[in-house]
Amino acid sequence: MKPEVKLNRFVVSAILIAFLAITTFGQEPRVYTRTDFVNIEGGNLSARIDRAVKQFKGTNQGNSVWLAYHFPQVEGLQIGPFSGMIYRDDDGIRLDRTDKPSEAAVFLLADTTTDKPVIKRITTLNLSEPYKFENRPVYWLGNADANESIALLDSMRKENPASESVGRSGLRSIALHSSPRAVALLKDAAQKETPVEVQRAAIQGLGRNGSAEATSAVIEIYDAAGSSTVLKEEAISALGRSSDRRAADKLLSIAKGDSNPDLRKAAIRRLPQMSVRN
Repeated sequence: MKPEVKLNRFVVSAILIAFLAITTFGQEPRVYTRTDFVNIEGGNLSARIDRAVKQFKGTNQGNSVWLAYHFPQVEGLQIGPFSGMIYRDDDGIRLDRTDKPSEAAVFLLADTTTDKPVIKRITTLNLSEPYKFENRPVYWLGNADANESIALLDSMRKENPASESVGRSGLRSIALHSSPRAVALLKDAAQKETPVEVQRAAIQGLGRNGSAEATSAVIEIYDAAGSSTVLKEEAISALGRSSDRRAADKLLSIAKGDSNPDLRKAAIRRLPQMSVRN
């Protein structure tokens, strides 16, 4: 009888383990969509963030949460991964998908395990796309003033400059803001900050911004870069994204007269790709 009892206990244990495995690993992740966003109102952006984090902690839903808000975006820029040219064939048929500035939103992934929330990721999304957020709710902070948002993102990236998902992505998000402050901040970062990857990200942001002020800033950065081939190559790439006539003129000047043959070649490659306004 004893061996039989031992066998039965083994069978029961196996059944329990299998049941727990099914219930634990077979559960579908909780999915949040835009209709599930938790609205936070009143006060400035920092106050709304504090209120959202405090409210989230009271729900015991986890250790991290998305904080999101709308910001004034430069017209015609690509926000998310699904914007820009998405189809083109040899017969000249193409499809461009543009983003509405009214749908631009900054998303901050906040770790709430410490007294002060720590931002682990900064990203921008086009909310007209049907995004789903698994296992983390989204607290919606409403509209933010452009300069208020820029100041917040700048402080967050400087607090964590070594993180790709915060340091350099913060600059990319700043570049989308419709404010002269965005261009001034990016230019300053490109010329004064270290490491060089931060400088490159700032120049990329200026190229992405595409305004007349941004084009002027990139030209100044190129001229002041001295022997830094890395920064000059990034500036050439940024100028190649511009539709400003001055950008084309600068690339032509580099192609004809720069002492570095690699930079001349880089400028020549960019010129045919440009779509310049008259």
